Amino acid sequence: MEVIIFQCQDHMSVALPAIVQLIATRFQRNIVTSELRLMLIQVFIVMLWLNPDRFFQTLNTVATNDPSTQTIIANFFNQWMTDCHLFAGVHDRRVCALGLCTLLRIDATYYPAISGIVPKILPNCIQIYDGLMKTYQHNEEEDSDDETDDDDDDDSVASDIEDGEDETIEHEDDFLEKLNKKASDHEMSGDGLDGDDDDDDDEGSDFDIDETDLESYSTILEANEDIDEFQIFCESLQKLQADTTGYNQALLQSVTPEERVHIQNIIHYTEKRKQEKESNKIREAGGYNFSQSAAAGPPTSFNFTGNGPTINLLQNQK
Repeated sequence: MEVIIFQCQDHMSVALPAIVQLIATRFQRNIVTSELRLMLIQVFIVMLWLNPDRFFQTLNTVATNDPSTQTIIANFFNQWMTDCHLFAGVHDRRVCALGLCTLLRIDATYYPAISGIVPKILPNCIQIYDGLMKTYQHNEEEDSDDETDDDDDDDSVASDIEDGEDETIEHEDDFLEKLNKKASDHEMSGDGLDGDDDDDDDEGSDFDIDETDLESYSTILEANEDIDEFQIFCESLQKLQADTTGYNQALLQSVTPEERVHIQNIIHYTEKRKQEKESNKIREAGGYNFSQSAAAGPPTSFNFTGNGPTINLLQNQK
């Protein structure tokens, strides 16, 4: 159901009340596993992220038309905050993160509906984003190791041909045939990628990325590279700096100094991700265009700090 809402979005508006009522009715029955509860919660989160106004309007409509759902609907935010630590895998954590960011930048009209969970929003953001950072960094390390292993294997196969054979390779086809044979022998002997499986499993066992069963299924969230939950988090914090309603203070009132450090780490990681994406775009475009830089003239200022942006939101509140 979450995927259907993701894919159809605006075309689902007519069906949303029925979906909310169905979920609320299911919550009234015994839920044995936390996995099912999280799946139901994620449907609500996706609705909230895609269109907060429609989300609250739909909840009010269902609660008014079916009084038996009022308690369940009213308890949704509390249940979400309580279960945040259970979100696993990249997709589920991203959904949760985007929903939390929506709460950070929610319109003041809806403050009364979430007043009870406001102090829990940033601590849960920290937990979700820490999990995402560890997973992304783990995946980056694995990708780097795979590239290194591939290079080593290629060098090893080539050296076997050069050092272990005295035959003269007269034609390119003969060389390719021999290379393929050596690669096959290399894998069968346990020296290739297949032979490294056990070692990789042992090395990776120290870190569990908690992938869910549906992790490999691609939704619009995975397909759209412009949706960066880290950038959205920082933008949400920046927007809060202009808050004059007291919402900013309510969010920060229970945030500890240690949690402030965690938030700053998330901000620094976000800046790093942004720089890496920009570098990749330049690389894919064929490299940096020095002619444009020269035409624009020399730079008039330099920044040697390299510390990235610091958001005033994290300073001690008086």
